[in-house]
Amino acid sequence: MLTDPKKPGYPIRVGLLYGLKPSGHYSAARALADFFPATVIEPVFLNLFEVAPNFGAFVAKTYLEMLSKTPAVWDYAYDSDVVAFAAKQVEAAIFPFFSKKLAALLERRNIQAAVCTHSLSAMLLAKREKSAARGVPLFAVLTDFYAHSYWPAKGVELYFSPGRIAEAGLKANGVDPARIVRTGIPVRKEFLLQTAAVKKRKELGLAPNLFTVLISGGSKGLGDILMAVEALKKFSGRLQVIVLCGENRKLFNKLESAIPYWKHLRLIHFVDSPADYYNAADLIIGKPGGVTIAETMALTRPMLLFAPLPGQEERNAGFLVRNKLADFARDGAELEAVIRKYLQSPSALGRLRENISAMARPYAARDIAAKIIERLLPS
Repeated sequence: MLTDPKKPGYPIRVGLLYGLKPSGHYSAARALADFFPATVIEPVFLNLFEVAPNFGAFVAKTYLEMLSKTPAVWDYAYDSDVVAFAAKQVEAAIFPFFSKKLAALLERRNIQAAVCTHSLSAMLLAKREKSAARGVPLFAVLTDFYAHSYWPAKGVELYFSPGRIAEAGLKANGVDPARIVRTGIPVRKEFLLQTAAVKKRKELGLAPNLFTVLISGGSKGLGDILMAVEALKKFSGRLQVIVLCGENRKLFNKLESAIPYWKHLRLIHFVDSPADYYNAADLIIGKPGGVTIAETMALTRPMLLFAPLPGQEERNAGFLVRNKLADFARDGAELEAVIRKYLQSPSALGRLRENISAMARPYAARDIAAKIIERLLPS
């Protein structure tokens, strides 16, 4: 509950802190904003890297370079005790500086509560007891099915968790179980509107009665998308393919030149929301980012996981496959085999949809927003 007498009245200014834009973290923040009533909450979007623009650009570039050139290194670093220990030493050395800068940003923007969809912002603000923003309640929203060791144990009012496995990770970090609320991963309102695939394909100018596969590499167009498209080309005439290239213009141009004259291939540049294309698809092939998974599950669209990024995406993939919520292909040959199975036996997709429907939490954003409001308003 807010107790600072210097900041009375409504709407309450709630800072939504994310990392890169576009990203799953940013989409989750936008999803929460959708469900905050304007008379009660004023959402204020805050890019974490506003406090350190050069550092943010360096982190983003290093992350993408490591994923493309040395993925095994990132896989090791993601959940390594040794790396976590080293990170703690770095945290002690430089985090106080960035923590003060972030706290000062909250103060300048008159932020009365903060919601973090990125662990780094939570780590920085968890130190706020010694800052000018120490009275700002802090909430954390996980956007993957596993909680890594960088989520802070203390200083967070409530953690919003996707499920049991993430909760176990938070508890292992030392988080008080009473502060963990199971809600699911938040998705934007447009992913709550299911449309029949045939109808949506007509609206988008696609062949309405052709089996439709959507391939997505996320906002950055990452993954072995060219390999996937080449594998699907062998089924030309039996299916159509939509490729969401994100911001990756190089990928768009490469696909355009490598696979010309395929009537049923639709290449799409970055779109603010892929909900229409998800609705048009019978099957989605892509990377298992937490928010992407939550979006496809909200629409009960089956996923075929292909080329997951090391770290959180590999762990997300393991969760989905174990729970029979998605299929998995390691390479082009396995992808071909899975597609052939679905073309020959569409009922297999029906079973996946049933499992997804039973496990989906499409209203996570609404539930998280309600819990935050409940905590902030006087009882």
